[in-house]
Amino acid sequence: MKLLLSSYTFEPFPLEEVFLFAHNVKADGVELVITPQVVTLGFEAIKKLSEKYQVPIVNVHQPPWYVLFTGKKRINKLIVIAKNLGAENLVVHLATVRRGFNSIFFDWIKEKETESKINIAFENAVSPVLERWPSYCGHPEKLEEFVKARHVNLTLDVAKACLKGFDPYQFFQKNNSNIKVIHVHGFDRKGDYHKSFLEETFDWSGFISFINKFNYSGVVTMEIFPLMKMFYFKLPPKEALDRAKDIIEENFRLLKRI
Repeated sequence: MKLLLSSYTFEPFPLEEVFLFAHNVKADGVELVITPQVVTLGFEAIKKLSEKYQVPIVNVHQPPWYVLFTGKKRINKLIVIAKNLGAENLVVHLATVRRGFNSIFFDWIKEKETESKINIAFENAVSPVLERWPSYCGHPEKLEEFVKARHVNLTLDVAKACLKGFDPYQFFQKNNSNIKVIHVHGFDRKGDYHKSFLEETFDWSGFISFINKFNYSGVVTMEIFPLMKMFYFKLPPKEALDRAKDIIEENFRLLKRI
């Protein structure tokens, strides 16, 4: 199992902070979320950061502005980015492809995976309006049926799964061969997530210990964002970054000890 940090970890501070921190805590890599900062910096510059700090980009995550629709053209573009960065997995929110259970789109996905050698790992949905359709994306039994019928690869966001009534232990046990990526972050039952593990009651140590029993060979991305805010009109003070680093290191060390 590889343990990654999200490139969004210290947003809105420069992306180099994440690569430096990942190097210092000996993370196995980074999941690159395509944000405006990433696009502005440029993928060649990001590749140089990866090489400078010897921290590979293992996953590429679709940009947030693809939330309305992610079609073939956009997935092709993301595959090119992932290949150029040497990534293994492409994370796409399943609901954003807006395809029915039986769509031939998913046959095309398997062809693209074979051709590119990159796993297209669809992430399960939660309840916000933009991810309510198709409904199977966030329904435990329907999603499991979909995975088995269409042989797709998955990103299991544990917090989203819990909020939609999944038993994450059972879902992982039944579908672990299809789960290429796992997203972990604290959450509460009001739907607030990307929080510290230490702020709520889910047994993260127990869950990580459980998946290790299956010799899980995929990747786990820690998606804790201490500085997350809808908008920043100016960069927060350096003290805010220092506090965020303390929070991330404490949570990361917790996962590494398991």
